[in-house]
Amino acid sequence: MTAQTRRHFLEIAAATAAATVLPAPALAAPRVASGAPLLPMADSPLPVGPGAPYGTYQSEIYIAGMSADVDPIFTTNLSDLEAAANKVLSERARRHLLAWAGGANAVRANARALDTWRIVPRMFIDRSERDLTTTVLGVDMPAPVILGPVGRQALAHPDGEVATARAADDLDLTYVHSSRASKSLEEVAAAAPDGPRWFGLDWPDGGDVDPVLLTRAQATGCTHLVLSPPQPGQGWAPLKAIREAWDGPIVLSGIQNVQDARIAARRGFDGIVVSNERGRRGPGVAGTVSVLPQIADAVAGKLAVLFGSGARTGTDVFRALALGADAVLVGRPYVHGLALAGEDGVTHMLRTLLAETEITLTIAGVGHHRDLDESALVRA
Repeated sequence: MTAQTRRHFLEIAAATAAATVLPAPALAAPRVASGAPLLPMADSPLPVGPGAPYGTYQSEIYIAGMSADVDPIFTTNLSDLEAAANKVLSERARRHLLAWAGGANAVRANARALDTWRIVPRMFIDRSERDLTTTVLGVDMPAPVILGPVGRQALAHPDGEVATARAADDLDLTYVHSSRASKSLEEVAAAAPDGPRWFGLDWPDGGDVDPVLLTRAQATGCTHLVLSPPQPGQGWAPLKAIREAWDGPIVLSGIQNVQDARIAARRGFDGIVVSNERGRRGPGVAGTVSVLPQIADAVAGKLAVLFGSGARTGTDVFRALALGADAVLVGRPYVHGLALAGEDGVTHMLRTLLAETEITLTIAGVGHHRDLDESALVRA
């Protein structure tokens, strides 16, 4: 019996034992009764539940189903989440959260571009030990996944951003609070005081910067600023005032070509988000991941490169990391989870995404995502 087979056997045995001693809610619910977060920690004696690796979330779900006939709160097929969320969202919410936030053309282009890249399996490499930890712009992260800024989340669920921030806090994932949020900075800080938080700011209309808003963001624990790009015809003049008001790293989003990425580097931004933000590029918009490799190559080592449009599944996260991203921002998927089940829905969606990401690493024979490169993929 190989070491990997023996480990797999012991995990199954431990899972069976856990099913006999743990109540079903502890296995199926996103949190344990004490409120402790379900975090992946290497010293966990169990393959499921608190302290388990991300990838064993599927085992947790299976055990809950087999031992107590408990189903997950909604599907684990993240590709189906939008259709499910559409059934519970109002027309107004769908228009704002699902359509306006990216534009139908951009959504389709992103999906097509991501699907072009397929995973190259390496089934004969033992990757029973995986590591998703990373550091982005000085922030230690348990996984290269960030909750991107989405405004007016109360349209999806009454708890809105408060529920999202709590779910992110439980998993120690970084949450980006939109300046157009339904809930205030102070409400979110009170609800999730320990979670890592950044602040998402739209480029100032007319060039007027609100220093009070930026001061509030920092006072409530936001450490990084994610800034949307200027609209066509707008200048860079507000950037000076933003820098004076913000004491921390600044990330510029909406980057779609190498030239703009180099401009961002020259202007001293600390990071960029490669994204077709809000579909602002017209009907012929390119899928974001199509331009990611060239941009990452052009500015490697000069600033952090984040990927920010179209990632729906763990496979999508894997693709973006292999093509040069340091981390991936997700937006729509957690809004879908929020609409379907509030805070628990966001947690379930995130744990499913992280499990898929870790499992995909294993299939590709990769122990750490930092070892990924384009050789892990082929074009369809």
